[in-house]
Amino acid sequence: MLLKQLESVLLFVSDIEEAATWYAEIFETKVHHENGHYAFIKTTTCLIGFHPLDHKCPGGPGGACTYWEVADLDAAISALQRKGAALYRGPITTSLGARAAMLLDPFGCTLGLNQASAQSLDAINDLMA
Repeated sequence: MLLKQLESVLLFVSDIEEAATWYAEIFETKVHHENGHYAFIKTTTCLIGFHPLDHKCPGGPGGACTYWEVADLDAAISALQRKGAALYRGPITTSLGARAAMLLDPFGCTLGLNQASAQSLDAINDLMA
C-alpha cells in the first residue's frame, strides 16, 4: 500500500505558539519546536503541526477537517467551547448512527468530533471486511 497511516495534521495559524499551547492542553502533552516557524505536538496517533499562515495556505474552515473520536460528543463540545472553540456545524446524527460536530478553534481552524455508535462501528467493520 502506498499510503500507510496518518502521520500528521498541519494547521496554518496566525500564532503558532498560542495554537500549539492550546492543542497541547487538550491532548495533555507538550509543545515541541522544529524551528522558529514550526511547532508541533505528539498525540497518541499522530503529530499536529502548526505553521504560520501565508498566501498559499491562509487557514480557516474552507479546507480539510480532521475528525477525532470522542467518548461523549456533548461533553467534548462543552469542554472545547470552555477553551474558546465555537460550534461550527452540528451536532448531527450520521446516516450510520454516529454523532458528529465540527468546531472552529480559536485560530480559525476546523476541529471535527465523532462519537461512534454500535451501529456505525458495525457498518464500518462490514465495509472493511
